[in-house]
Amino acid sequence: MRPNSIFISYRRDDSAGYARAVYDELARRFGAERVFMDVDDIAAGEAFADVIRRAVGESTLLLVLIGRRWLGEREGQPARITEAGDFVRIEVAAALAKGMRVIPLLLDGMPMPTASQLPEDLRALVGRNALELDNDRYAADIERLAAAVREAIGERVASARPRAPWIAGVAVAIAFGALALFWSLRPSAPVAPVAGISVAVRAAVNGEWQAALEYDWPNARYTERFVLGGEGRELHGSASFLGVPRGMLEGATEGDALRFITRTQESGAAADVVHRYRARLVGDELRFVMQTEGGNSTHVPVEFTARRVTGKP
Repeated sequence: MRPNSIFISYRRDDSAGYARAVYDELARRFGAERVFMDVDDIAAGEAFADVIRRAVGESTLLLVLIGRRWLGEREGQPARITEAGDFVRIEVAAALAKGMRVIPLLLDGMPMPTASQLPEDLRALVGRNALELDNDRYAADIERLAAAVREAIGERVASARPRAPWIAGVAVAIAFGALALFWSLRPSAPVAPVAGISVAVRAAVNGEWQAALEYDWPNARYTERFVLGGEGRELHGSASFLGVPRGMLEGATEGDALRFITRTQESGAAADVVHRYRARLVGDELRFVMQTEGGNSTHVPVEFTARRVTGKP
């Protein structure tokens, strides 16, 4: 791990989907080498607790993703957060003891735990200013999170240095000269495209989309949201699965078509489940086909239509 890194702390059976979405967003904005998440950054055979403590010690900021099962409550037993060997407790306690910047990230309206619910070494978490991340306003919340992370790790948006007046004057003169040359040489008729070269125009897919989706198992109706961004052929953002946003991977556009994948974790599965999405923009609708691969069951492709919520076409 390098200095100024960001550690994402989460409980897998509580917020794995949100953790992946946050990881993908922060890795894209700040660089993957600056963001630590256990699934991606702990190699097979390494001692989990040792890697966690070392990674926390080398980090500047710790994000604590808190969902409805973050405490690890169990019927007839104390919550897992009270156990000395609980990895979430180890991560957060190490960061608080070090005096790190710790930001609780409350998911989908979850309130901050009370001090009485936490062991002694975690009670300082209650006094930390929290941010919220909600599926219904995901795009706005992720921007607020990115701004907080940027401030916490000391990264500033570079501003141009003031130029000496004579430099500015020369720049203006050069600009006017170039503009005059352009107009003097501009052909009177449009130039024909060069043979063999085509320029793909990006479809107007950026923005937020929503779809009513029925999966291929009983009583599985969900409203899913898609947040799409990027320029040219690049596509990034999030797609919810079972109501939880997941970060897009391998996203790309080609004309009026787009594709991406997301990953989820299924209990008992040997590896992440992969969801492959393909869509075509028809009018102001995105017509999707989604295929799920891996996991414990075989799934048929699911077809659905997403309609625009925000964003200019």
